[in-house]
Amino acid sequence: MTTDVLDRPDAGADEDERVFVTLAVDGQLCGVPVLAVRDILGEQAITRIPLAPPEIAGGLNLRGRIVTAIDLRRRLGLPPPPDGAKRMSIVA
Repeated sequence: MTTDVLDRPDAGADEDERVFVTLAVDGQLCGVPVLAVRDILGEQAITRIPLAPPEIAGGLNLRGRIVTAIDLRRRLGLPPPPDGAKRMSIVA
């Protein structure tokens, strides 16, 4: 998964214009409104949660707070990533 942050083109832009953080999941480009993104994390240790649905990857420690991690690939019904692929997290 890769991410790019798009800058606002100019200060006089139309108010309806929105800025997105883009990410690629299995070659599919997705966007998250930049104002909804709180953090972008590199690979993190994720602890499985017993009896959680399959799309819940588990929980991770974000500066002392436990945050639920959702596996976007599973949620979208995509195959698992190739071995050795880097993983990252977007906190929204």
